[in-house]
Amino acid sequence: MRGLILILLLFFPSFTEGHAATEIPNAYKPLIERLSRDGFHDQFLSKLFMDDRAEVIPNRMVIPLISKEKEEWYSQFLTPESILLAKKFYQQNLTSLKKVEKEFKVDKEVIVAILLVESRFGENIGKHRVVPTLASMAIMDSPDNLQSNFLILREKDPELAFESVENRAKRRANWAYNELKCFLTILRDETLDPLEVKGSHAGALGIPQFIPSSYLTFAIRKSGFETWLSSKEEALLSIANYLSLNGWKKKMSVEQKRKVLWSYNHSEPYIETILTVAAKIREK
Repeated sequence: MRGLILILLLFFPSFTEGHAATEIPNAYKPLIERLSRDGFHDQFLSKLFMDDRAEVIPNRMVIPLISKEKEEWYSQFLTPESILLAKKFYQQNLTSLKKVEKEFKVDKEVIVAILLVESRFGENIGKHRVVPTLASMAIMDSPDNLQSNFLILREKDPELAFESVENRAKRRANWAYNELKCFLTILRDETLDPLEVKGSHAGALGIPQFIPSSYLTFAIRKSGFETWLSSKEEALLSIANYLSLNGWKKKMSVEQKRKVLWSYNHSEPYIETILTVAAKIREK
């Protein structure tokens, strides 16, 4: 891995040439040490986190309380305009969709519904730099951040226990750390500047909005990562592959469909929206 990371330094001209801050932010130092222990080259990590584009994002370090997604968040995808957009995409890409459905045994209408909800077919793939987004989340369990977040949250809920905040922060931070490692692994074989890759507020990537670990496991790419980010064809293939490998089959029951979609997004309103949009696409 160390040799590959050195290759990154040679082939990312905008990364190696500038945007350098005077030193690595203190908040990132434990994260860098952890990444170094996991095999990433020290020189690469120093260059990456000294760059001012990698600056810590405070609002990504906020520890959220557990809350369920609300149905109204998804109402925008059920408007006549959104359904019309989905049907238009469906018709324009019907030949490709039929091929994908035949190969993966995944309903083409469901694939289109996911693309609508995830990124409106590539219109909204995210504007947040992936590295500082995931890195900031990965350090949300630092002692100082835990204490400051706990004091704020306790004002809203005086009965809140510090342990519950700490446990939630550690789970979220470990998730983000693993996704950051996956993202840096993706970039090993690319010539992209890692600090110019943007995604969602949680680090999801491309038209299908795959988190980095999902990209490594399920993405189907004909060229490389940069092409995949904006390729509608590869988005269709990747979503179909994701659903297929998670158990999707033709003529499944609705409950079985819900179970597979849960793997894509742990949200009941999300699942219901996907199934509703898919049904509306089928309507003549």
